[in-house]
Amino acid sequence: MVYRLAIALVLLAALAFASGCSTGCPRTAEPTVGDFYTEEEYQQLTKDQREAYCAGLLDAYREGEDCVAQAKGDLDKESRAIADLESELARIEPQLKSLKSEIGGLEQEIAYFEGLPRVYTVKKGDFLYGISEMEAIYADPLKWKRIYRANREIIDDPNLIYPDQELTIPRDWPHTYTVQEGDNLWTIARFWEIYDDGRMWERIHSANPEIANPDLIHPGQVLTIPR
Repeated sequence: MVYRLAIALVLLAALAFASGCSTGCPRTAEPTVGDFYTEEEYQQLTKDQREAYCAGLLDAYREGEDCVAQAKGDLDKESRAIADLESELARIEPQLKSLKSEIGGLEQEIAYFEGLPRVYTVKKGDFLYGISEMEAIYADPLKWKRIYRANREIIDDPNLIYPDQELTIPRDWPHTYTVQEGDNLWTIARFWEIYDDGRMWERIHSANPEIANPDLIHPGQVLTIPR
């Protein structure tokens, strides 16, 4: 009798080992959200639980495959976009180099002009025509009148300047002009630092509505010079 009971217990243990614990695992894992059974928990699963778990693993695997495929498609798309950008960059690179070269040249010119003197101290033997001709001034003797116009407060006669006088050398394009004795809109427009063209006097007239009669302007008036 005892012998038969022992054989029955062995058979029941073998069956339990083959099919899992009859009560199953106390919790349910969700492979699709990254929740898996431990080895110990898996050994407790019933046949139905194992089938359900394997089905969940398969679903998680397939979902992972879909994610990988989508990621690969996105990567391929981004790779093509990068290749297009690299191609475009290679196309415009010579233009960029040319522009950099032009910018470098302009920067040098700007540095040169910013370094030109804005004040000149008269030396013995100087005259406005010769000063204007100097490379560091205007490199053009005919522009001496601008020096004269900018220094009327200290120069009474343009033919008479004296050593140690400090003359202003204007470098900008003026936005205003103070009328002097004998000026008219035509002559003002002809000044090279204004428009270098007398026919543009109407532009000055239009920008200064206080001038009722363009033939009547008065010394001391400050005129707007539109740019």
